[in-house]
Amino acid sequence: MSAPVGGTNRPVDGLTNSQKSDPDAAAWLPPNKGYRCICVSRQTDVKAFHRLWVTQAEKDAMSQVLHSR
Repeated sequence: MSAPVGGTNRPVDGLTNSQKSDPDAAAWLPPNKGYRCICVSRQTDVKAFHRLWVTQAEKDAMSQVLHSR
């Protein structure tokens, strides 16, 4: 398995960055709804690559975003 391409860090304004901090998808999603699917997809790739666990609340939030289109 190769590492996720592009990483997960993306430039955002200072206010958005400070609001995000480091919570998971259950606690924070980008204010721009059009970017949420990309953000969650990248989070999923990183968590799968590093075999990180996901809480049920985070899984529910991710599923909702990924199935909303």
